[in-house]
Amino acid sequence: MKKGQISLDLLFALVLVSLTVLGLIVSGTSQTEEMQTLGKGMELKVFVIDIRDSVAKVYASGPGITLQKKPPFQLYPGDWINITLTTNQTVVVNAQLNGKHYLVIQRLQVPVLSQSSVLLTPGNDTFEITSMTSPDGGISVVLQK
Repeated sequence: MKKGQISLDLLFALVLVSLTVLGLIVSGTSQTEEMQTLGKGMELKVFVIDIRDSVAKVYASGPGITLQKKPPFQLYPGDWINITLTTNQTVVVNAQLNGKHYLVIQRLQVPVLSQSSVLLTPGNDTFEITSMTSPDGGISVVLQK
């Protein structure tokens, strides 16, 4: 009778340990997905800050200056990034990366005279930030492919 009791206790302990391990695995998997999403969002935010700073550099350098930019991460099929310089002095980035949607907005330190935007996709992920003389004699910064 005592042997049967030990076997039942052992079986019960194994079931509890198995359920605990399964719970840890499920929890770890979901946290890994959340961290990957957060990581991609942070990479995009750093990219947008780089665009913001590059717009200021091109503006300060005067007309005729062009900087070529590319995301610091690879775009896969189905991914896209839409970058827009708006006339209310913001850079707005809408992106779909790995099936998730992101929106990042940064305030620019320089005026933008006309709105411009570019769409980046896999294989077509390079764009330029260019300064030029505006019709009123000032400096305008635009995005172009």
